[in-house]
Amino acid sequence: MKKSYSIMIFVLVAIPLIIFAQDTTKVYKVDSSKCIGCTICVQKVKCPTDAIEMKNGKAVIDLSKCIDCGVCALQCPVKAINEIEIVDGSATIEEEIVPEVKDSITVEQASYVVDVANCIGCSICVQKCPVGVISMKDSKAVIDTEKCINCGICVGACPVNAIHKSDE
Repeated sequence: MKKSYSIMIFVLVAIPLIIFAQDTTKVYKVDSSKCIGCTICVQKVKCPTDAIEMKNGKAVIDLSKCIDCGVCALQCPVKAINEIEIVDGSATIEEEIVPEVKDSITVEQASYVVDVANCIGCSICVQKCPVGVISMKDSKAVIDTEKCINCGICVGACPVNAIHKSDE
C-alpha cells in the first residue's frame, strides 16, 4: 500500500513540475494559405500593439510587438490566425515570408454582386458582413462595392446562392 501512495505522489507532484519546467512559448501566427486578406485583423479588431500589418495582401504578425492577447484570432472570420506553442526556449520562431508582388503587377480582385432575382431578402448576408457594407433596399441585398473588402464571407452565408463574384 505504501508503494502505491509514493507512485501517486510522484504522478501528482513530479510530472506537473516537469511539464511546468519546460520552456514553452505561445505565439500567434497567420496561416497565409488561409488568409483571405480581408484586413479585419488590422482595421476592425485594432491590435493593441499594432503588431499586425498587411504585406502583399496577407496579414503578418510582428512577433516582437505581439503580446499574445489573441484578439486577432478571435475575430478572424476564416480562422487563419492561430495560437501555436513552441516547446524549448532555444527554438526560434521563423518570421513568415510573404512573397513580394512586383509594383508593376496590378492584382485585380473581383467584386461581389447580388442576383436580385434570387435574393429572398433574409438579410443573413447583412449580419455576416464583417465590414458592414451590405444593406437592404426594397427587400433585396445591396453590396457597396466601393467599400467591400472582397472577403467572400457573404457568399458562404447566403442560403440561396444569390451572391457571386462579378466575373462569374
